[in-house]
Amino acid sequence: MANIMVTGATGLLGREVVKQLTAVGHRVIATGFSRAEEGIYRLDLTQAAEVEAFIAREQPEVIVHCAAERRPDVSERSPEHALALNLSASQTLAEVAKTHHAWLLYISTDYVFDGTTPPYAEDAAPNPVNFYGESKLQGETCVLNIDSGFAVLRLPILYGEVTQLSESAVLVLINQLLDSRPQRVDHWAIRSPTSTADIANAIAKLIQRQADRADVSGIYHFSATQTMTKYQMLLSLGELLGIDTAHLLPEPTPMDSAKRPQDCTLSCGRLAALGIQSELAFKTGLSQALAQSSAALAAVGCRLRNHHG
Repeated sequence: MANIMVTGATGLLGREVVKQLTAVGHRVIATGFSRAEEGIYRLDLTQAAEVEAFIAREQPEVIVHCAAERRPDVSERSPEHALALNLSASQTLAEVAKTHHAWLLYISTDYVFDGTTPPYAEDAAPNPVNFYGESKLQGETCVLNIDSGFAVLRLPILYGEVTQLSESAVLVLINQLLDSRPQRVDHWAIRSPTSTADIANAIAKLIQRQADRADVSGIYHFSATQTMTKYQMLLSLGELLGIDTAHLLPEPTPMDSAKRPQDCTLSCGRLAALGIQSELAFKTGLSQALAQSSAALAAVGCRLRNHHG
């Protein structure tokens, strides 16, 4: 079993990756910053000397880099903040990983594509339409330029166990369910909501493959197979939670402040060739995530119905 460092271990994906890797027996070195708590090392990834000293001391064999500025609207308003985490910190990690002979897996996004010609294979030409996508693409390029033996894993919109609804762009939609006033909901952008448990399972398999064969490098895509708009996600949430959705009105034109691509559906051929693919249907994964997020639901006065659709 390996020493595995996980950045962003307090985040939506990072927590699940830590849980999964620990469950299969790895020694996990979990790092976070603003929400670092017991069992998680507080590490400022924007401080190169601090990162260098930490990796030299802990000697991870694998680094899973989940930490990122992931909010498109924030990235648009504060590009220097997005670049500090999505590019500069990634460059530091990659350089130090190479020096200490660790293998790096950089978590990226489907937003590196412009959404005009889906589905996107791993070798499709990126063309981000917002600064978030641009900053993550710069991070990808930087990491692979430092060592072509490192790997990039692009992911779509995520949901999973949350401590508060705002952590997931899927589960945060519950707030719109609970507000019974008529409101318009995006029915334009087509997304592939994917479970963090599903992704963490794939990452564990990818790390095992790298340990066995040392042939995991370059760009990979992972995504659930079902595609839907936010409006369609809300219909599923309403059904699982037993909340009426009649007040929600589908809006067929873009609604976000930062520009979004319309359809970035990922083709996941490289992972499929390794026998790694999504194993969770949306409603099944969503039921699991809601059941695990009971405290977050209770905080907004909402509870899961006792059925699994």
